[in-house]
Amino acid sequence: MPRPLIPDHILEIPPYPRGKPWRGLEEVRLSANENPLGPPPKALEEIRSSLAALHRYPDGLAEVLKEELAQYLGLDPANLALGNGSNEVIEMAVKVFLRDGEEVVLPAPSFAYYGIAVKARGGKCIEVPLRDFRIDLEAMARAVTPRTRLIFLGNPNNPTGTIFGLEELKAFLEEVPEEVVVVVDEAYGEFVTAEHYPSFRNYLEMDRWILSLRTFSKFFGLAGLRVGYGIGRGELVELLERVHQPFNVNLLGIAGAIGALKDREFQERTRRVVAEGKDFLTAAFEELDIPFVASEANFFLFYAGERKGELLEYLEREGVVVRDMEGYGLGGYLRVSVGLPEENRRFVEVLKAWKAREG
Repeated sequence: MPRPLIPDHILEIPPYPRGKPWRGLEEVRLSANENPLGPPPKALEEIRSSLAALHRYPDGLAEVLKEELAQYLGLDPANLALGNGSNEVIEMAVKVFLRDGEEVVLPAPSFAYYGIAVKARGGKCIEVPLRDFRIDLEAMARAVTPRTRLIFLGNPNNPTGTIFGLEELKAFLEEVPEEVVVVVDEAYGEFVTAEHYPSFRNYLEMDRWILSLRTFSKFFGLAGLRVGYGIGRGELVELLERVHQPFNVNLLGIAGAIGALKDREFQERTRRVVAEGKDFLTAAFEELDIPFVASEANFFLFYAGERKGELLEYLEREGVVVRDMEGYGLGGYLRVSVGLPEENRRFVEVLKAWKAREG
C-alpha cells in the first residue's frame, strides 16, 4: 500500500461495526433494527410500476418525493434535503461545516457513522460518555470549544434507545453558541411515544440552525433502498444540497418512498406490532431477571455479562441473530430488535433455554 499517499486521518478511521451477514429465511434476524413486516405493499406497487424506466436517470431533485414528503410532514419542500440514506445527509453536513482539524462533539456510544464521517473529513471527534445510558447534554455543552462546528445527538440514541426531552434540549441550546450546528438524528423517531419528546417541528421554530435526520429504513421498511432525509431551515437545506451527489436518490428509492408515505395501513400495523413486541420483551427480560435499558426505539440493549460470547453462540446455533455491542464499547451487552410476534417468542424461548441450561 502506498502509505505516503494516504492522509493519517484516513488510516485512523476504525471500521464500521458490522453485524452478521443475512443467512436467509431460516434465521430469526433481530440484529439490524429493521421493520419486521417487510416493505409496505404500496411501496412495492410503486416500485413495480417504475421497473421499466430503469434505463433512465431518476429526477435529480426528486421533486415529486419532496412534495409528497412535505405534505406528509406538514412542511415546505424547501425544508427537506434528501439523501442516499440519512448517512449521506450526515456526510453533507460534515462537508459543509467542517474544515481540517475542527471539532465535532458527539455522545459515546452512539451511531458509529457520525465519527467515521467526521474523521474522513479530517475533523476531530470529541466524545462525551453517556450517563446512565442517556446522552449527557450538560457534559456535551461543556465539551464545546471555539473549534467546535457540529454536535451530533441521537434521539432516540442508538444503541441505547433512550431520549432527551424538549425542556432538556432547550436548556442545552442555551449553553451552546449559536454558530454551532446541532444535528439531531431521529432515525427511530416514529417509534417514540413519550409526550415530552421534541422533534423537527420544535427545531424549526427555534432561531438557530438545527438539522433533523430521518430515514425510510426503519419505520417505513425500506432499508434496502437507502432513502433518508434532513429537515432544517431553508437556508441550511440550500447549503446541504450544494454538496450531495448527482442523482443521489435512485429511481426505485424515490418510487418506494412515495408508496410508503401513502401506505397508512402499513404504518399503523408497524406501530402496533412494535408496541406489542416491546411490551412482550420487557416482560420477558423482567421475568428472566436480565438487566435491560428501557427503550423508546424498536430495539433493546440488554446485559449478558461475562458469558455474552456463550449466549451469542447459543442464539446463533438456534438460528437467532442479535447484535454484539463490543464495537460500541459495551462489552457485556447485546442489542435485540423487536421482530414479529413469533420471532420475539422464539428469541425468548431460546433465552429461557439458555438460562435454564446455564443454571
